[in-house]
Amino acid sequence: MELIEINESEFDNIYMQMQNNFILEERRDYIDAKAVLKNEQYKIFHVRENGRNIGFISIWNLQDFAFIEHFVIYGEYRNLGYGSIALDKVKQAFKNLVLEVELPKAEIAKRRIGFYIRNGFVNNEKEYYQPSYRKGGEGVYLTLMSYPNKISDFEKTKQKIYKRVYNK
Repeated sequence: MELIEINESEFDNIYMQMQNNFILEERRDYIDAKAVLKNEQYKIFHVRENGRNIGFISIWNLQDFAFIEHFVIYGEYRNLGYGSIALDKVKQAFKNLVLEVELPKAEIAKRRIGFYIRNGFVNNEKEYYQPSYRKGGEGVYLTLMSYPNKISDFEKTKQKIYKRVYNK
């Protein structure tokens, strides 16, 4: 398996997958999503297996930690172990990781949290509000998970995400 950085010409296909896999509140509008590609701290990678793109992962390198903004293994490739292998590749490249997950209310959210725990992530179990990606839009209550340890300064980490990822 490989993680291959996308080029700008591949963005439209990635954005279509964002639309298919994330609710409106969990993604930027097309123009804003394309514009953020110019930020050198932000990268999107294809998850590629045997020459096929089977998912993607977007990552912000925020110096103290890498923030995984979006991570998707496409439907037909799920439950085959590819997600764990992709996360192992990311863990090799970045020492500390942080990501947002839904609160464990729905079964799918519980399964997603379980997946990350099985892959070495820790649920920080503190209140976290994901700001809206859109002007006037609604944010979402989530929780932060981290690898390999709990976040030592939750407020500082949250503020760095707000400032760099959400421009808040």
